Amino acid sequence: MRMYDIIEKKRDKKELSEEEIQFFINEYSNDKIPDYQASALLMAMYLNGLTNKELVFLTFAMANSAKKLDLSRLRKNGNVIVDKHSTGGVGDKVTLIVLPIVASLGVSVCKMSGKGLGYTGGTADKLESIVGYDINIPLDQAISQVEEIGVSLISQSGEIAIADKKLYALRDVTATVSSIPLIASSIMSKKIASGVDKILLDVTVGSGAFMQNIDSARELAKTMVEIGKLANVETKAVITSMEEPLGKSVGNALEIKEVISFLLSNESTLNSPENRELKEVVFEISAHMIKMAGLGDDIEANKLKIMDSVTSKKAYDKFIELVKAQGGHIHNVYMDWINMSLDMPILKDEARYLKEIHAESDGYIISIDSKKIGEALVALGGGRQTKEDQIDYSVGFEFIRKVGSKVKAGDTILNVIYNDKDKFNEAFEYINEAIYIDNVADTLGIALRNRPNVLDIIT
Repeated sequence: MRMYDIIEKKRDKKELSEEEIQFFINEYSNDKIPDYQASALLMAMYLNGLTNKELVFLTFAMANSAKKLDLSRLRKNGNVIVDKHSTGGVGDKVTLIVLPIVASLGVSVCKMSGKGLGYTGGTADKLESIVGYDINIPLDQAISQVEEIGVSLISQSGEIAIADKKLYALRDVTATVSSIPLIASSIMSKKIASGVDKILLDVTVGSGAFMQNIDSARELAKTMVEIGKLANVETKAVITSMEEPLGKSVGNALEIKEVISFLLSNESTLNSPENRELKEVVFEISAHMIKMAGLGDDIEANKLKIMDSVTSKKAYDKFIELVKAQGGHIHNVYMDWINMSLDMPILKDEARYLKEIHAESDGYIISIDSKKIGEALVALGGGRQTKEDQIDYSVGFEFIRKVGSKVKAGDTILNVIYNDKDKFNEAFEYINEAIYIDNVADTLGIALRNRPNVLDIIT
């Protein structure tokens, strides 16, 4: 079997056999196929798509390209292992809030998360903004940690789905990332190889996501759910909005601060307009994870449990337990706004400058382009343009006003936290293009402010 023939066949829009796809994955994983041939096949797949059979063959070949994680130790007493995965976005700190919540309510989670590349942030990078947090603990240690405290959160293991790791790096530099079949097979190969029982997918849609429109997001969600069924792994997808950055902050250390603030909220704060979008997404995903784990069939009742987990500080305590277990440095701080002393993570958050960005006209904020804000973060040094780039964990944005807010000229929309004035000037061009204000009717402004963040659920 020759790689040349496989490329030629896919170029001519013919269906590849299981043996041909298996050959490609095995040989490329073992460095027997050069990048230029793998790139050619990926581009043929990108342009011509994959049949259902090819999609399944590719997913399972990648899942089996290295060892599968054995989580049998975690299934004592009938435990069901549920994983959560997001297709990514700007300001997406959902995993860091959801995992402590569901773990505090009895859901066992052994989670692997990736580093960011391009304008979408990576959960692993946010965790590394905590001094001492080790995202690279061995898999066996991560499993033992789940046995002890119910949760671990580590970087994507190089021992799992090796082919996907190599192919994703290649796709990133050959303009073949935004293909629904390739995205679906990439995500699901890792999830199947991770040995979990059930998978909850957060499929983001909007300017700050891979999927730019709801139809594409539904197609991706349905594709992944179908793959899950074929693998006998129950899979559910929640489609969420990424039209504007999620929550009040963008940037690694700043997002950890927002996680802490959210997990220390009382009921009134959780129900405030400032937390509406993040709460909606977090509660929906957490509620479905609890149901999938067999710990509550009623989604609305599960949301009441989630509210109690946060307001009682159980979820925050679990977050601190996670940070400590993986080496994160902690100090004790008196919080006057809740009248108690608490353990707090020490963050890499020292920054030299803060600049307010003001509204240039009266009106409503009609849109904040997530992609441009993500690109602005990269320009500041808070994200990567190449895998080798070093991140400045302290930089980012704090949003004072979001879409649907009524502003007057001169009102502060966001704060920029930065360390390099030249980088700020580059980032400012993206920020300036990202924010659109118009003098529209109050009814439209209110509708924009109240638009839903959970758009659909695919089962």
